[in-house]
Amino acid sequence: MVATFRCDEQVTIERKTVSKDPVHGSAVETWAVVADHYWANVQDVLPSRGETTENGLRAAVQRTRLRMRKGVFLPADRVTLHSHGNRGMQIIAGPALLDDRDHVEFMLESFTNG
Repeated sequence: MVATFRCDEQVTIERKTVSKDPVHGSAVETWAVVADHYWANVQDVLPSRGETTENGLRAAVQRTRLRMRKGVFLPADRVTLHSHGNRGMQIIAGPALLDDRDHVEFMLESFTNG
């Protein structure tokens, strides 16, 4: 039997689009919303922070598990977690189809310098 989880947090799923600047011909990257304020299950991976110091610069990596009902959102590149202060995260793994064949799981990552 599959462990149940609640989709109790809202996320926005975005994908990167690249167009050509008509004047200069250079690539222009923008983000297009695929699903806005979609209900999902968000869980920080423990231990929740991995900190490193390199050349005197400190960086903290935050990994999060995102589970949601499968849909037409793929491919997606970025997720905004609204209940976590509108924290933007990149998708580093997934989608993985869960045992119930109705939900998918992604691994997300963000980092801070300081």
